[in-house]
Amino acid sequence: MENTLLLPPSPAGQSSTLSRIHETSAKFQRYKILLHRRWWFLLLTASIGVSIAALRIASRPVAYKSYAKLVAGGRVVANEGGVGWQESLTDFYGTIIETLESTDMKRRAMSRMHVLHPDLKDNNIEIKVTQTKGSAIFNIFATGSDPKYVKSFLDALLDEFTNARQQMREQGLERALNTFTETVVKKGKELQERTEKLESFRKANDIVVLTDGRNEAAAFLLNLKARREVLAGQLKDIQIALEDVDAAMLDRERGVVPAAGAAPGGAVVKSPAEGSSGSNLPSPTVDSATAASLGLTTAERDYLETKKDILRVQNERTKMLRNFKPGHPEIVELDERIESGKLLLGNFADEIVKEMRSREATLHRLLKALDFQIEEKQKAALELGAKLAEHERLEEDFKAAKKAHEEMYDRILKFTDLQNVQTDYVAIQERACPAFKDVQDWVKPIVVGFIGGLFFGCLVLVLFDRLDDRMNSYSEFQGLFPNEAVLGQIPEQRQRGDVALLQPNDERHLYVEAFRNVRSSILFKNWQGKAPKTILVTSAVPNEGKTTVTSNLAITMALAGSRVLLADCDLRRGGVSELFKLPGSPGLSEALRGRLDWRDAVQKTGFPGLDLLARGEAFDQTSEVLLSKKAEEMLREMSDAYDYVIFDSAPVLVADDTGSFAPKLDTVLFVVRLSSTMARLSGKALDLLYDRQVNVGGVILNRSSTNLKEYTYYNYASYYYTKPPKKSGEAPSASQQA
Repeated sequence: MENTLLLPPSPAGQSSTLSRIHETSAKFQRYKILLHRRWWFLLLTASIGVSIAALRIASRPVAYKSYAKLVAGGRVVANEGGVGWQESLTDFYGTIIETLESTDMKRRAMSRMHVLHPDLKDNNIEIKVTQTKGSAIFNIFATGSDPKYVKSFLDALLDEFTNARQQMREQGLERALNTFTETVVKKGKELQERTEKLESFRKANDIVVLTDGRNEAAAFLLNLKARREVLAGQLKDIQIALEDVDAAMLDRERGVVPAAGAAPGGAVVKSPAEGSSGSNLPSPTVDSATAASLGLTTAERDYLETKKDILRVQNERTKMLRNFKPGHPEIVELDERIESGKLLLGNFADEIVKEMRSREATLHRLLKALDFQIEEKQKAALELGAKLAEHERLEEDFKAAKKAHEEMYDRILKFTDLQNVQTDYVAIQERACPAFKDVQDWVKPIVVGFIGGLFFGCLVLVLFDRLDDRMNSYSEFQGLFPNEAVLGQIPEQRQRGDVALLQPNDERHLYVEAFRNVRSSILFKNWQGKAPKTILVTSAVPNEGKTTVTSNLAITMALAGSRVLLADCDLRRGGVSELFKLPGSPGLSEALRGRLDWRDAVQKTGFPGLDLLARGEAFDQTSEVLLSKKAEEMLREMSDAYDYVIFDSAPVLVADDTGSFAPKLDTVLFVVRLSSTMARLSGKALDLLYDRQVNVGGVILNRSSTNLKEYTYYNYASYYYTKPPKKSGEAPSASQQA
């Protein structure tokens, strides 16, 4: 049973941190390489900057300089109860500097010079103003080619500046006063207009009557609404009474409801429920005096009297039924009297209904009249309220206009008083001194030119670096090609001429270990199936060290005990045989064309287990022979005869040979020369191989810089190597002692 080795996963945070460290190191290394290659360009731009600065200084004519001093920064202003000194700071200082250096002030000074010194020739004067730190003193420097003209011009400039300040002050005060005056006139017109409106309104309306009658109108309107509520209540009572006259008469008898014809405010007698303490006795009857006090009509009194008579006869009949039968003559007489009373009671009820109907109609007329009167009074009240609101608004506008006019008038008075005492303090502390020769400062311009040229050079280099897509490190390659597996990095060999092939006891430890690392990557990589035996090594463009890498890889594989055949498949410009110092013909080209068997062209290289099949004679139509069945038969025979068959081929983007032959092999190794190969060319070459269904096994990064942090681990390879011991009598070296 196969055992599986499980390794703990590395934390994501740690991996991310290491990636950032490698990326940062790669960026620094990229700029380091750029500086190492293009340091002369920075020196050139810095020299150009210094030269330009020196030429500008040397080309300047002889100049003379004069300076003067001006003190400014305060004003005398009026305070409450007197005058005082007010400082004016930053804004005031900035105004002075800008005014003195302005073109208009120079033009004024030149005009003054034409009047005062017509004999002097015009000269271009440069004015520079500085402020003494922590004070209100300004230093004015004038520079020109004529010393006499420079001094006179600076004096004229100071005089014109003080005059201009005075004119500006007077003009400003005059503009402010005119503005105040116009505002006062405008406010006076507004006040007059609002006064006229208020007086016109008061003339058209009797404000005294309106104001006094405001409460009376409201009280009268409330009284009308109260009367309407009373009449509406009476109308509701009559409507309820018409529904049940007998119940209404019972309530009238008890004094609960006022009479149908009673006026509002009539006496009301409490009901038994309100006047008794829970007695169950029948309600007391009312006599004629009580009925009159309740306002009963004649029909109502007759109705109530008739009803009482009927009740009295019914009571008498009930008593007689105790002794007599219903057919007794007296009982019959009582029954007739009861029937007669009921008929009379019905007549009285009809009469009461007529009276209620008449009262209902009267109440409707009264309510209609009250509604009309209320509507008229409401209109009058609204009109009165509108007039009162208009009067209040006019009064408020009048008061506001009067207040604004008075305030503006007071401001004019205060401004006039302030104008009399306010003084802008600007004085000439020192007149222009005699002009002296201006000595040019060489240090500052030269330093500025040097820094400027250096900065420009850096900017150009960074710009070119952004446009340059050559990869300088493993991290940059992985950033551009994250899906490509890197089998190893071959360190750069700093020597002139061709790099020598590996030897069994080679002292180039880093170089040797790099190829051993590539060999291990090939041997132990997960190939998702059978490990490759036929390997083709190619690159995108020429001069990437592909032939040297292929030869040294074959030597490394052979030193591990494998039987290796190194074949030069670059049938146009192959140079593998030259590296091994063996004849270049016959070789692979003759075998592919059938002129000889490939075994007859194989040569011994001097390395155990490594044979060489040279290129052979160059010829045209190389792609056709690589696509032939003869090439496939040769591959099968070579694969059976050797453990590994390694082909050195032409660059992918130069010829179609590699694109035609690579799909027939087990895998293809792609060589990228760092700091030389452009990423877009490598990407184009890899895309072409993938389009041809080629199995790209990995990438070999050639000529990698050993100064990178990501390559540091190779430095430990020297630890495993020791030099041979010296002969007797020689002291051991420090490394041997270690």
